[in-house]
Amino acid sequence: MLAIMRPVEGVDVRAGVAKHARAELETLWRLYRDGIVREMYLPAKAGAVLILEAASLEDAQARLSPLPLIAQGVMSLELLELRPFTALEMLFQ
Repeated sequence: MLAIMRPVEGVDVRAGVAKHARAELETLWRLYRDGIVREMYLPAKAGAVLILEAASLEDAQARLSPLPLIAQGVMSLELLELRPFTALEMLFQ
């Protein structure tokens, strides 16, 4: 799964991050330690991009919803299910 976290329009992101940073990072660490979050990136704009292991979109939502920045409405969450790219097989048919 690909998780994209973006600032919620009209919310003071700096204040939200300052208030919840430690709890956010502790929660992210647990998700990483448990093998749910595999990779973490910072995009050029405010937010985060996560690659995670989840059985379904609902499972991913349930796992990431407790993140303080999402739970407190500082960040929104978009989830995209990723599948293997198989189109290259067409070259060999």
